[in-house]
Amino acid sequence: MDTKTPIAGTTDGRISNDDRLHRFGQCGAVLRDVLYDDRAIDDEEFIFIDKHFQILQMAYLRWKRKHRPTEEVVPLM
Repeated sequence: MDTKTPIAGTTDGRISNDDRLHRFGQCGAVLRDVLYDDRAIDDEEFIFIDKHFQILQMAYLRWKRKHRPTEEVVPLM
């Protein structure tokens, strides 16, 4: 499975997984700043943000279920 996705503006047209997470973090910081500014968000922006949060939450929960250690692996104390 190819772990790189074509991206315009890079030298070889691809971006690494580490760069993807870095860019995701930058987008999160921009969104945080917008929300901290406490400016009004119109209905279209609200729906856009809300749907992306829902998609992200579903993907994260799916990933977490797949990668969560089973009870057999976790030692009991």
